[in-house]
Amino acid sequence: MTEKVALAVCETYWYAEVEKAVAELFAVWGGVSALVSPGETVLLKPNIVEGLPPERAVTTHPEIVRAVIRQVKQAGAKPVVGESPGVSGTRKAAERCGIWAVCQEEGVELLLFEEATPVAFPDGKMIKKFSLAKDLYSVDKVISLAKMKTHTFMDITGGVKNLFGFIVGADKAQFHLRLKCRSEFAAMLVDLNQLVAPIFYLVDGVVGMEGNGPRNGIPKQAGLLLGGTNGFAVDLVMADVMGFPAEKLPVAAEAIRQGVTAGLSAIERTGSARNVKVPFVRPRNLESLDGRLPSWFVSFGQQQLTARPAIESNCVGCSRCVRHCPPQAMVIKEGKAVIDYSRCIRCYCCQELCPHNAVSLREGFILRGVRRGIRWLR
Repeated sequence: MTEKVALAVCETYWYAEVEKAVAELFAVWGGVSALVSPGETVLLKPNIVEGLPPERAVTTHPEIVRAVIRQVKQAGAKPVVGESPGVSGTRKAAERCGIWAVCQEEGVELLLFEEATPVAFPDGKMIKKFSLAKDLYSVDKVISLAKMKTHTFMDITGGVKNLFGFIVGADKAQFHLRLKCRSEFAAMLVDLNQLVAPIFYLVDGVVGMEGNGPRNGIPKQAGLLLGGTNGFAVDLVMADVMGFPAEKLPVAAEAIRQGVTAGLSAIERTGSARNVKVPFVRPRNLESLDGRLPSWFVSFGQQQLTARPAIESNCVGCSRCVRHCPPQAMVIKEGKAVIDYSRCIRCYCCQELCPHNAVSLREGFILRGVRRGIRWLR
């Protein structure tokens, strides 16, 4: 199996530069007109974790969205934009990150993903039935517009993880409850991507995020865009560009195992940024024990063998983490968040969503010892 991933130099969000880079990516596949037909409705799915300004590098930059909107229009198709953020409503989040303004200026509808509909997926390896945004089934095709970021639970978040936004609002928490291991969550994402089947995956890496992403990391200038028709291949190359062990990351490992993508050596890189490498700082919980110990042992020792979230002194008791904790393992006491570790499933939603960066990840004595043993065995 041979895949192709395009990488284009894009140093700034000046529109003329973005437009040129986006066109370079699509040109590898014959342009957008080779992917969509006149009259089709094409849903552009950006990454809007939360309504934060573009300079925070949390969301897909609005100028990337604008450039793809115009590409789709030039092909004679009708673009729409849609997303379901982890917190707050779509409209409010889109306003704050600049994407709503682009939709207004370009005359494009913003789909709010407020209603879900059940969808059977008998071919799924992990999930046989999803409940996805009903708006997905009012369009003809999907383009994923992701952000190049680290992720404390899944290591990276790019084009593949971006489709998790088709799961509406609080329904996302149920997947963290059901799929506590990273390998299980990765298998779910593989199923989800094969069900939604975007025609193209574009990743905004002009300014990405390193460290404890996808919300509380540090903006990182990478100066490129990535794109391709196979999201698993795109994310593999993205992770390699970031300096991570790409094929060992959970989603990539599962995708390669299932044969839905080739390994790195069989992926052709093309474009003006094909040789770019920009090392990113790893997220705190990057090195997982999944696959290194028997699954029964990892499950039994989950409380001891994973980094646990810890509430820092700068917590202001806003209760966001409490409202969005999948197992409801958190409460506010005396103005601060408190975690019941006997119920905590280590999904790190609290760390991801904290607006004050008041949740850190700490390793216990047993986990530190296991890591030292693994390094010694290597």
